[in-house]
Amino acid sequence: MGWNVEVACVRTADPRAAVPDVFGPMADEFGFEDATSSARGADLGVGRVGEWMVVIDVQCRLSSAGHYLREASEGTDLHLVRIAGSPVVRHYHSGREVAAADGLEACLRIAPREDGDGELCAMDALALRTGVDFFTDLWTVTFTRFEVT
Repeated sequence: MGWNVEVACVRTADPRAAVPDVFGPMADEFGFEDATSSARGADLGVGRVGEWMVVIDVQCRLSSAGHYLREASEGTDLHLVRIAGSPVVRHYHSGREVAAADGLEACLRIAPREDGDGELCAMDALALRTGVDFFTDLWTVTFTRFEVT
């Protein structure tokens, strides 16, 4: 696939609570394909799947934003994956990291795959932890653009 994108799922009804506080919502809306496009640049795509607010970052900044991960997970759960050949998996609960996996071997321990595909492993890990499925759920979501304000 050749993806290199981060997806965070935050259990909240408030899209503003799911993104770093330097981002604000804009009027634009778009589908999953546009949300994961590198043309998104520095903007985030935010949409809702069930009880989860889904945040897509094509610049892969969320996993290294410790303050954001702690703040967005305060009183709830946050699951993050980097969909890449060398995947990243994070789970924060109530402001604390409770699980982390860096790289393919660590991801495969969370979501085993015979084919060893890192991108699919990250997608599987997120689905196992949140029920959000990349191939069914995300293609029907309308995402709102959040930009740095």
